[in-house]
Amino acid sequence: MSVRKYECVMVLHPGSTAEETQAIHERFVETVKKHGGEIQSADDWGMRRLEYDIEKQTSAHYWFFKFTADNTLVPEADRDMRLDDKVIRHLIVLDEEWADQNRVAQAKRNKDVAEEEAHGS
Repeated sequence: MSVRKYECVMVLHPGSTAEETQAIHERFVETVKKHGGEIQSADDWGMRRLEYDIEKQTSAHYWFFKFTADNTLVPEADRDMRLDDKVIRHLIVLDEEWADQNRVAQAKRNKDVAEEEAHGS
């Protein structure tokens, strides 16, 4: 299994308590770790107004994660979030931008090393 970089946004029911929100966050982090992953960043965006009503709610609590994990994580995390009635929407996507940035950075490093070797010889 290869480790890939992902992003996840969770939209939580506005009636969720701080303890429930924290429990959802911790459960997601544990699921990522179980699949050999690591959380790169976890941002609590707080309460935000929804563009359109979801389940008759006009606002919701948002969490945003960047993480690495193997591809077996996605079906399990998706299932966990669908079964949790406090998660009213969620989305996990492959973060292709990170891959592009890494390719550009690696190409630049390779170019710099080649130039150093050419000048050092």
